[in-house]
Amino acid sequence: MGSLPTPSHEGTAYSRPSPAQAAADAIPILVDDTYHVFHLTTPPFTQHHPPRLRSCWSRIRSQNLVDWTRDSQPVLKPGARPSDPDADGVWTGAAVHGPDGNMNIFYTGYNLSQNGKQVILRTKSKDRHGAQFESQGTVIAIQGDMSQFEDIDFRDPYVFFNDAESRYWMLVATRLRNGPHWSRGCIALLTSSNLDDWTLDAEPLYSPNDMFCPECPELFTLPSSGKWYLVYSRFHAPNAGTVYRVADSPRGPFRVPRDGSNGRLDGRRWYAAKSCPRAGNPDQRLYFGWLGDFVDEQGKWLWGGDLGVPRQVSADSQGWLRVDMAPEYRHALREAAEPLEKVSGRGTLLLESSGSTRTSFPKLTADMEQDDLLITFNVQTKEAHSFGLLLQADESDKAFRLSIAANAHDSLCSVALMTDFPPLDDFWADQYQLHLPRPIDGPELVRHDGLDLEGGISVLLRARLVEVFGGGRSLSFRLPAPRADGGKTRRFGWFVEDGAVAFEEIAVHRIRPGQL
Repeated sequence: MGSLPTPSHEGTAYSRPSPAQAAADAIPILVDDTYHVFHLTTPPFTQHHPPRLRSCWSRIRSQNLVDWTRDSQPVLKPGARPSDPDADGVWTGAAVHGPDGNMNIFYTGYNLSQNGKQVILRTKSKDRHGAQFESQGTVIAIQGDMSQFEDIDFRDPYVFFNDAESRYWMLVATRLRNGPHWSRGCIALLTSSNLDDWTLDAEPLYSPNDMFCPECPELFTLPSSGKWYLVYSRFHAPNAGTVYRVADSPRGPFRVPRDGSNGRLDGRRWYAAKSCPRAGNPDQRLYFGWLGDFVDEQGKWLWGGDLGVPRQVSADSQGWLRVDMAPEYRHALREAAEPLEKVSGRGTLLLESSGSTRTSFPKLTADMEQDDLLITFNVQTKEAHSFGLLLQADESDKAFRLSIAANAHDSLCSVALMTDFPPLDDFWADQYQLHLPRPIDGPELVRHDGLDLEGGISVLLRARLVEVFGGGRSLSFRLPAPRADGGKTRRFGWFVEDGAVAFEEIAVHRIRPGQL
């Protein structure tokens, strides 16, 4: 499959299992001082449902978030018999330690012959680190009235021990059986004292009446804020991607944060992200999500792709969540990088325009146009309508944009990733014969408001993956292949629109192949 993206570094153990296989939903767990990141893996060279979703569970491990080892064999595989409840895929779940200290896995089984019915299965290990699990999971028994939920969507179990109630909790992504079709997605709650016997709560834990199904939910608290955070992923607008809600109690009510993010941790293309505590610091969580593959010739996004870089999430002084690149990974990038002094000047770039847009592009060699790059900069003077980075620009300066706009009444900014060519109205498309696909992600791919960019911005370009960090937010996307009629493409540049901006402390680093 020629258009399936390859890892940024050949042979890397973290990003994806192989060039022919994609990584999907992450299931992390901290065991002593080791991070175990289970994730779903697609069958080789598959693109669409159902073959691509006949997934298995893979595992990578690390003690420093930089050096990873991958298990040579899948941890879980689909059932061998057509009648097995997981015959057509072992889907998302959770890893948790039981009362005996040994690791358990709860996961979703998918079977097409049962009309796509999803059930929750459990498999156990005989040790704390999950060296080996039972070859076949067993369907859990649930006490309670299941009639309020649909048969199809009952999946993505998240299991943890809730100290506040001294019981194990299981969150399940599901849908109410009755109500408006497109907005009855909810999260069911099951509880247990021993992981064996599960009781369904009479009412859903969360039912906001605004989504189809809340995928990959999780729930945790941070001691520093005293708040509880419900995190899940939405595959449809508004605010698609991994989002969070906040409450004073594990039972809610869960409210949309008023922090300028609308609860988004990133955008649609950083998806199904889940977390585990940081070793030695319960006030921080480490998040792992994936950035989807894109088939250029079909113009379609695929389920699964590359794991995004590890991210650190913590609470600010108001209890809102903030996202940063994991410091260990950031440090490793700098250590493994080759500074490009002649490219960046490692100083200040002043751009000015009046009533127009001005651009500036560094001179990159052919190798630099392909290399993985880390670009960091601060913004000082910002008396302009908008400014920022151009990405994958053609000869006419048509480009994807990291667009920054300063608020008029304070020092905060709005930051957005923008498409390179917003769709036209039909009558203009008729005139210019430019009937472009109308992407759901567009023209704003990701947007965050109310950001304090005092700490600077970091942009990581891994092949066509873009991951931006600044102001406690992240913005991620996979750029499509440049259009054949676009002429020469430039990797990145700078722009200002109607005004003046000073980019300071600019540094561009080339990540040497094989270093990460």
